[in-house]
Amino acid sequence: MNESEDEFVSATEVKKRVRELMDSKSGNWIRERTLAMKDGAKAALSEGGSSRVALTKLENTLETHTPI
Repeated sequence: MNESEDEFVSATEVKKRVRELMDSKSGNWIRERTLAMKDGAKAALSEGGSSRVALTKLENTLETHTPI
């Protein structure tokens, strides 16, 4: 990207680069990959998902090893 002397990028430059990305094959791949990661994160946070299971295990470990 082209920066000005104050190291800022103009809105026009950002718009141009975003448009290039959106219209390119790599942009399509990035969108597909992003959606896959979104779905994976949603699954991990859902009931029975890997993040929920790991957090529950951590909670159980802390409860059994922490004096009250």
